[in-house]
Amino acid sequence: MRREVHRGAFVRGVIAASAAAWLGLSLGCGVEPSADAGDASAEAGRIVRKSASAMTSAEIDRFKRAYEYAVAEGFFDVFNDEHYDHHRNRHHGADLQATSPITVKVMDEASGYRLLPWHRAFLLEAEQMLRAALRQRDEEEGVDPSEADLLFLPYWDAAHDQDLPHWVHGFEPKGGTAIVPPGLPEGHAGYGKAVGERYGIVFGRWPGQNQVFDTLQAPEDVGRILAKATFADFYDALDVTPELRLENYPRALSGLDVLEMKLPDSAAVQTLVDTFSQPPSGSQGGAETTNALFEIGWIGAVEARKAAPDMELFDAVKDVYSLFNFMPHVRMHLWAGGLDPANADVRGTVTYFNELTVDPVFWMLHSELDRYWYTWEKTHADKPPLEGDDRSFNPLTASEGAWYGGGETYTLDDLTAHDALPYAYDALFGE
Repeated sequence: MRREVHRGAFVRGVIAASAAAWLGLSLGCGVEPSADAGDASAEAGRIVRKSASAMTSAEIDRFKRAYEYAVAEGFFDVFNDEHYDHHRNRHHGADLQATSPITVKVMDEASGYRLLPWHRAFLLEAEQMLRAALRQRDEEEGVDPSEADLLFLPYWDAAHDQDLPHWVHGFEPKGGTAIVPPGLPEGHAGYGKAVGERYGIVFGRWPGQNQVFDTLQAPEDVGRILAKATFADFYDALDVTPELRLENYPRALSGLDVLEMKLPDSAAVQTLVDTFSQPPSGSQGGAETTNALFEIGWIGAVEARKAAPDMELFDAVKDVYSLFNFMPHVRMHLWAGGLDPANADVRGTVTYFNELTVDPVFWMLHSELDRYWYTWEKTHADKPPLEGDDRSFNPLTASEGAWYGGGETYTLDDLTAHDALPYAYDALFGE
């Protein structure tokens, strides 16, 4: 019997992260497990989250059974809706629209600083919901439901794996619904429906198939982020400002020369030519420049899918992008989701922020971001610079989370007290 879940009707989609401060943006884009040999062990009564690549076959099976059941039963629908409701949750520094090419809408600074604590609370709610879903499935199938106490959200160690974990590649749960956002392209399952309606999600994932987001962060990239002294700087490097590879500035200029020749009427190219007329330093440009960067990335991806692509044009786009070493948050989303090989207008599910919670990669990449923060917190006392109501986090309402015992309100102090968290990680980053 399908459990009825609350569904809000929201009208915006969200993502944080994807351009540089020099472009003028601030985008910030408990249980006690029983003993089970080979499974996650308890640390002071807490579940231990492990790398998805290091999970045992029993842990993988447990997670997949819970997850596919929760998606099919519609349990993630309300998680989709809440992640979509930026007005209520204020949990990203920018909205990444469903449009093709990608466009961003910048939000306020406090929303960016809420990104990590809000998603920490969201992870806790999802972990609790999945345990309840597994208990329900086990009861229906005559299996001992106590195994649900062992379930945890794994993390995706993208920097070391440089790929999705082996068992995740073919794991594409079917089911779930989402709210139609503005701007969906033709070819997407929600295209043609009115904004605010619901549609059945058609899962898509093409890792590495976004031609300008085809690499993942390296361990040394994360190491530099973890070396930041303040939370603001740590967050900025994780989610807001890409490192500039200034040695590639001449290459980027050459690429723009080619694009200006081949696309003389492109407003996006002209915007970038104007922005790059001098070596980038400080705050430069704005959302228009960021959207221009995304537009030429889309042009390159479309070109790459042609039977006889113009490789000079494609290479010029790559040359412009060579100036940036993008932040882990945006890289993981756009790398993992990729673009449909047959239609560059359609991105992977994990990049549409009205439907992405049905993809387990969303939770794994945010567990990894949380592990970065958890690691950084071990040697730093600084907290997100938030005041008043911005220090309170309620990803799901009490009524939405009632059926699984969730829907809690978390304070910033709750979420930054490591000893009180109902989970730990099997290893800090770099260990």
